[in-house]
Amino acid sequence: MDRPRPESFPRINLALRCYQITSYITGVLLLLLVVEMIFKYGFHLEFDAFGAFGVLALVPEGTTSGVNLSLWVLIVHGWFYVVYLIACFVLWQLMRWPLLWLLAMAAGGVVPFMSFITEMFMARKVRTELRGYQRHDAERERERAELSDFEATLSDEERARIDAEVERELAERRTGTPTADASEGRP
Repeated sequence: MDRPRPESFPRINLALRCYQITSYITGVLLLLLVVEMIFKYGFHLEFDAFGAFGVLALVPEGTTSGVNLSLWVLIVHGWFYVVYLIACFVLWQLMRWPLLWLLAMAAGGVVPFMSFITEMFMARKVRTELRGYQRHDAERERERAELSDFEATLSDEERARIDAEVERELAERRTGTPTADASEGRP
């Protein structure tokens, strides 16, 4: 399995934070877009800001005199969804996940409330995987240190004997046939 390199962990944490922020913003904008669409297509009303009816008003469709908030919510959500997709891609690439996870994150920005659920799940997944990788790397480092300590206690004759045994074992694995020492009862 392909996994992220330990030196990329700080970048992954930064990418995760960026993904979380863009996920929440995208989710809120999507909910605003749903509300806007309900008013526009259900009641033929649009949100008007700083127009003839004050700071914020619902006006009949096509009669906005100030800033058409209905249109701006649509535009801002569309462009911010692109930013969200970039954040998803960066996190996905750094974590070296299968394509399915990128598609799941991308779907979070188009289904109402899904970005909040996806963000929670993905953040937990990233943190769990990174902790597992760190534990694994620490264990391997401990094993290397133990091996190094063991090798320091070996004499030259013991080292030569172990090296010869390793070479015989490698030859057996490559050819698939036991060497002469293996047939003589060598453990």
